[in-house]
Formats: sequence, C-alpha cells, structure tokens
Amino acid sequence: MVLSYHYPLRILLGIIIAAAVAAVAYYLKKRNKKGKPLRVANSARLKSHPLYKKALMQSRVFRILSTAGIILSLTAALFLSARPYRRSAFKENVNRRDIFLCIDLSPSNYRGVKDLVNEFSHVVEGLDGDRIGISVFNTSSVRYVPMTDDYDFALERLEALAGYLAAEEEFTTKYVDRYDSVYDIPASERDRYTELNNILSTFDKGTTAGYEVKGTSAVGESLASCLFSFPELSKEERTRAIILVTDNHEELFDDPLVTLEESAQMCAQNKVTVFGIYPGDSQASAGSAADGQSGSGVDGEAPSSPGQTGGSGQGSNDGSPGSASYSASDSASDRNRMKESVELTGGKFYDAGSSLTAKEILEDIRSQEIINTDTATASVDTDMPFFWFCVLIIGFVLIVATTLYFVLRRGIRRGLLSRKLTAAILLVLMTAGIVVIGIRPMYLSPSAELMTDNLDVAFVVDTTISMWAEDHGGETRIDGVKRDIYRIMNSLPGSSFSVIRFADGAEILTPFTQDIDSIYDILNNLNMPGYSTAQGSSLNTAYDALQTMLTNAGTRGRDRRTIVFVFSDGETTDGSELMSFSSLGGMIHEGAVLGYGTEKGGKMYYPGRGYVKNVSTGEAARSVIDEDALRQIASDLGIQYINETESLNSSGQLNFALSSKLQSIRMLSTRASFQAGNRTGYNETYHYFSAATALLLIIWISLTVYRGNVA
Repeated sequence: MVLSYHYPLRILLGIIIAAAVAAVAYYLKKRNKKGKPLRVANSARLKSHPLYKKALMQSRVFRILSTAGIILSLTAALFLSARPYRRSAFKENVNRRDIFLCIDLSPSNYRGVKDLVNEFSHVVEGLDGDRIGISVFNTSSVRYVPMTDDYDFALERLEALAGYLAAEEEFTTKYVDRYDSVYDIPASERDRYTELNNILSTFDKGTTAGYEVKGTSAVGESLASCLFSFPELSKEERTRAIILVTDNHEELFDDPLVTLEESAQMCAQNKVTVFGIYPGDSQASAGSAADGQSGSGVDGEAPSSPGQTGGSGQGSNDGSPGSASYSASDSASDRNRMKESVELTGGKFYDAGSSLTAKEILEDIRSQEIINTDTATASVDTDMPFFWFCVLIIGFVLIVATTLYFVLRRGIRRGLLSRKLTAAILLVLMTAGIVVIGIRPMYLSPSAELMTDNLDVAFVVDTTISMWAEDHGGETRIDGVKRDIYRIMNSLPGSSFSVIRFADGAEILTPFTQDIDSIYDILNNLNMPGYSTAQGSSLNTAYDALQTMLTNAGTRGRDRRTIVFVFSDGETTDGSELMSFSSLGGMIHEGAVLGYGTEKGGKMYYPGRGYVKNVSTGEAARSVIDEDALRQIASDLGIQYINETESLNSSGQLNFALSSKLQSIRMLSTRASFQAGNRTGYNETYHYFSAATALLLIIWISLTVYRGNVA
C-alpha cells in the first residue's frame, strides 16, 4: 500500500528553502573571490604524478559521497517532517455491545438462579465481538467479572458461580432445613458441613458485607451499582444492556438508598436497557433459608444464614419467602414492580422456566439497534517513519564519515578552529535530533488520535510479604509497583489490561478488560497475605496463571499484541528451584520484568504484628532482591529486565529504560485517525524534530557550498 503524508507541503517548502539557501551561498562565494587565481608553472607534470591522481580521485569520491549523504539526509528529514502514514479500514467488533449479568445471590433466589447460570454460559458462548461483565449482589454488589471480551475467563467464573450455588443448595437442604442446632449434625457429616461452610463464607465475603446493620437483598442499589460499572458510561455512547436476575424481594432494615424504580429510571436516562428475569415462585419452598447468604451458625444454634433474625432454624416470621408473612400477593407485587421497572428502560421481562433459553435472550438483546461510535468503526492511520528514518541514518553516516576524512586529511591542527567547532556543533545537534526521532516521543492530549485497543497488557504482580519491604526509595516495593502500573496504563491508552497476583498460589484477578476502574479497585485492595498462612515465596507459582492468561489472549484475534510486565523482587524462600518460563516466550510480543528492592534489603512491617522477625536471630528480617532470578525470567520470556529501584529519580517520572520500552510497545499498535474528544490520547512529535534536523542540514548545505566543506 502506498504511503501518504499528513503534511506534504513541508517537502516542497523544504526543497525550495534548500535550493534558495544554496544559491545565495554560491552567489556570495563568487562575489567574495578577489582577483584572479594564482597560476603555477609546469603544473602538468605534477598533475600527471600517480600520487596526485590518487589523491584527486579520493577527494572526488569523498565529495560525491558527501553530496550523496547531504541529499539523502535532507530528503529523509523532509519526508519525516511530512509525517508518512499508511491508511487502512479498521472495524472493531469488540465494542459493539456491552452486556452486564446482574445476579441476585440471596437464598430466597438461589434455586431459580442455579438453573439459569448454565443458560448464561450459553449466552456468553453465543456472543460475537460483544463485551460481557458479571455483577453479583445481596446486601452489597460485587463486580465479579469486569467488562471484557475474554469469554473463556467469563465462562470459568460462571462455572465457579455454578459450583457456589450447588454448594448453597447442598448446605441448605442437608443442614439448614434438617437440623435445629449445629450439635444435631452427626459426626460423620461434620467435615462436609465445615467444608461447605468455608466455601460459602469465602464466596459471600463481599456480597454480605454489613448485612447485620443493613439487611439483605438490596436490589435497587445493586442495579444502580451495576449501571455505573459500565466503562465510560457518561463519556461514550454505546449499546448497553443489563440482564437482571432477582425475585425483587428486599429484606432491608431501613429504606434503600435507591429503589428499583429509581435505578430503572437512571438506566433509561443513560440509555441502558434492562432485561429482567424473574426466577419464579419455586423459591418459596426454601423454608427457613432466609433472605441472606449462608454462614456458620454460632455454638448451640442451628446452621443459619446472615438474613435470619433467629437461630432456631424453624423460620421466623420475618417476611422472607417461606415465612408466614410472605404471601403469594407479596410475590406477585414484587414481580409486577420488577416488570414495570424493566419495561421502563425499553427492556423485556421474563418469567424463568423450562421454556426460557439463551437463544431467546440473545435474540432480544441483538434486536437492539447498535450504536455506531467512533471506537467501533474508523480509518486507521499508522505512522510509517521507519523507511525514511533508515535513509536518514545512512545519509548522516556518510556526512560524518566524509567530514572526518577531510579533517584528518588536512590534519587536526591545520585550518581554522572556528570551522571545526562549527562542524562539531552542527553534527552534535543533528545527532541529538536523529536520536529523538528514533525514540518517537509522544504527548498527552485531549484531542489526540486514540490508539486502537489491539494491545493486551498483562500485569503479573508479586504479592508475597517481601514486596512490602521498605527499601524502594523510602516507600514499600508494592507502592512502587502500583505507581508504575498506573504510569504504564496512562502510557498505553485504549489497551486491554489484566492483573495476575501470585504469592503462595496465583490468581487471575481480572481478565483483559478496558474497564480501568476495575484495575484501580484491584490495585487499591492488594493486601499482604495472611501472616499465619504464608508458606514462603517462589516465582514458580505465577507460571500456570500466566499460561492461562496468555492462552486466552491467543484466541482474541491475529492482529492483537500480547504484552507482559512482571513485577517482583525475585526472592524465593520456599526452597524451590526456579523453573523455566521459556515455553511462554513465544506467546509474548513485548514487555519487561521489573525488579524491586536492594542488595542491602529492607524490613517488612506487618500491621498488628510489627516488623517481621527472623526466626533464627529474633531480629527484624530483611528481604533482598534476587536479580539473577529476575534476569532468568526475563531471558526465558524474551523480554527486558529493568531494576526499578535503582532507576528511581526525584522527578517521579518513568525511568529512561521503561520509557523507551513503552515507546517500542506503542510502535506495535496501530493508531485510529478519529479524534479522541474528551478522552485522553497520545500525539506523535517526531515530525517536529525531523523539521528541526532538516533546518540544520540546510545550514550544513550553505556552509558546504560557500566554503567547499564545513570543517
């Protein structure tokens, strides 16, 4: 495809200026010649001498090379200043629709939800280019899967959710419904009871936060929370939909902050369509399983749930489904209110049953008109400076080589010092300009051309206790990690990001997503591992999670580029030997291993316990960076190793090595030609430095014409 130029007139203007300057220099040279040249007798014999002929030939060859270098350099600089690019059609199907599954996990609702989760898996499998997110709620709302097009990850989380609901059903039917007290549970079933209780309490940790004060099933608040979990809700107009699954029976002690009706109105105002699924009345058979999440009963009481007001297990008269005060008319009222709210947004209401299928839900969602936004379809202008940059380098090398030849031939100490100084200054300035052009600096601008999201950037973060060592420029290593991640994200706008943490084990905290707020939430909540459960650290634990993430990334399209940043101190304290990561290297396009810590080491403060002690000495333990391990990981993955602690600077800016790495990563990404509007993007600046280099070359030309050579 033929190259185009953003500023083609710069080429013509540069040629005119260069020609005019050369003409003026030639005129001044002729005018300043005084008298006639001195004639020398018998010069023919001298000219016929082999040494003279050789010297003359060398001089002519180097002048030709010098002229060629000047022409090549000036031509390349002018074409670079015109900003060469290649335009191609770009259709981004990833952002056609954003769909959130908003699922009520209260026990009054779980029997109906359990059957629907499998259908949701079929919904995800039927998506083509749309993004999916999952929010679960009871007392509070949790963003279970941020908005992503990583369908494999979403399916894995749905499978885990199905396992949770199966455990919920087993816990309720085997224990809550059958026994009045924990002590009534036979010894043979105690282990399974404890196992289920641990599964549920771990999963419920976020959704039941504050249930003792607030109550349970905050439907309206949770729908509003889901609404504002859409990325760029107020900044970009997209086709957005929420699939809300709830029986709409709230068990709150006070009036909710936001009712379901008010949440529906907010959805309508933000052009978000809600599709409501009512699980039906089958949950009324839940008996004493009150509207809350399951948890362990206190000593002597029945296995209970947070929503219960009593521990008798007989079902208190609290208005929950299955209790005496929750009638069929209450259920009908909840259903009708939900139906009206859903239809207020232009969505559709479903009664769950055997006839409800994923195909039906998908067809209704796809019937929505797709809003074409700038980020959905655009032309892509990809800057293509590489060819002309290579020509510039070749021409400049010829200029430097021929200049050195003439200086050395004449002798370093001969000739005017001012000429040599002038030549040196110009060569240094041109060298600086060429280096900057090669770096391709960019600047933030609210009206910049946005980078298309063909970069998948994975952050692999070491969260072992040693990462809280206080030897990273007066702060902890993990503080440095968080700051560097923020800077990397700001340097790669429009990319998809993923976070993997590893300590005793590894966990994918979020799939590749453009939901930047979810990344910020994860980083803000990175905590130290449990003091009593920490079993030593090793980089090996990150392998499986990174392999899973890279495998998923490989299914997201041929034109995508996978970038990996590993953040660690490299320390291994569990006695294991570092394994090879080389099998993952072929799945990575770019990235870096960033090391944190010093050889002197740092102490680690554990909240509530003070500084971590060395068991053998009783003194405060010190964690020391292991750069050999970090270099081995970088070598295996085929990426660069950078010591971030050594590279700290007082300005708070990215160090040069990481900044240069981000520049090369940005070159992997294409650029969209539409304007960013009120979103922040990056603009190229290399063409300005190319114009400055062209100006220096024009000065060089004028001096060459006027003097014969600059030095």
